[in-house]
Amino acid sequence: MPVFFGEMKHADHPKKLPAVVHVDKGNIRLQSGKTVLGEWKLYEVQIEERDPQTISFRVDDDEVLLNLQQHESFLAETASARVDPRRQRRAPTHEAFRKPDEGPTLGEEIREDVTKEVTGVVDEIKALWESVYVGTPFWIGVGVFALAVVFVPAVLVGLLFVVGVVSLVVGAIAYVESSLAVKLPGSLTPTRLIAVGVVAIGLGIVVSLIR
Repeated sequence: MPVFFGEMKHADHPKKLPAVVHVDKGNIRLQSGKTVLGEWKLYEVQIEERDPQTISFRVDDDEVLLNLQQHESFLAETASARVDPRRQRRAPTHEAFRKPDEGPTLGEEIREDVTKEVTGVVDEIKALWESVYVGTPFWIGVGVFALAVVFVPAVLVGLLFVVGVVSLVVGAIAYVESSLAVKLPGSLTPTRLIAVGVVAIGLGIVVSLIR
């Protein structure tokens, strides 16, 4: 289930609040901290990009302005909710003629949720790797890491596991506590922290096996 973190404010009020937006199976849920503000079908809301930092989230006559860390990803995930005049002119189907939606089985839901979470972490690991500048500092870092593997492997393994566990714990807490998520510096997100933790622990295991 994709989760997006950031801040929000009512269109008519300047006060900003931490925001968490969940998008899952055609539904969207808006919450601040642990307080759920509402849940709707994607077709019930109007989502529009106001500028490169702001997204308008409108339900009926209420409008909330979102400033999300994953701005582009949120727009891509909610693309089906864009206002389309052709859909608006289309007459709704009467309840008597609608076919019941049986929905996915529990097993299918679990598989889908696990796949999405794993995919999110994998995508973050790929993004981290792509953001690495392969230059002189990179090769110096590789050299220092290799020397540490040879001469102080126990210290290196310990540091990697500490960094990994801390990253996983902080990332997991921030994932469910939006007030912490919005305090993370720069483009650091809970999912990215979890990815860092996975990489650090993975490197620690590799070093412990080859030392």
